[in-house]
Amino acid sequence: MTDTPASPPLGATVVPVPYEPPSPCTEEAARNPAQWMYERLKQYIKDFERHLDDDHEIAARLVSFGQTLTFHIEDMGYFGPDLVTFFGKNEHGEPVQLVQHVSQLSVLLVALRKQEEVPRRIGFVLDRKDGRGVPPGGA
Repeated sequence: MTDTPASPPLGATVVPVPYEPPSPCTEEAARNPAQWMYERLKQYIKDFERHLDDDHEIAARLVSFGQTLTFHIEDMGYFGPDLVTFFGKNEHGEPVQLVQHVSQLSVLLVALRKQEEVPRRIGFVLDRKDGRGVPPGGA
């Protein structure tokens, strides 16, 4: 018997995420796992956004709070050595912030209908930030 992956359901679109083996654990990554997680998430977000159409933007769906929570991701950051944060708005336009420990991080990236005329893309914004998730020159 061979181990073959199951076929996706009919009508499903399968978009492979490029796999890049993790870089060797550096002393800096060992001291600040939140920074390492932030950098990896940033790449996943950029890859996910690359496949979105003009009517959708990136969002996160969480199911570990006793109910399902979905929100549009507007920004992301970290507080080393162990916390990653997501900032965004829920379906009512109210601000939300998720603070998650790196050992418990589990976020489902999903596409939601855009909230504004132009869909928000955060991948390029994350690229302009320094290692603390703060825009260069920011506080």
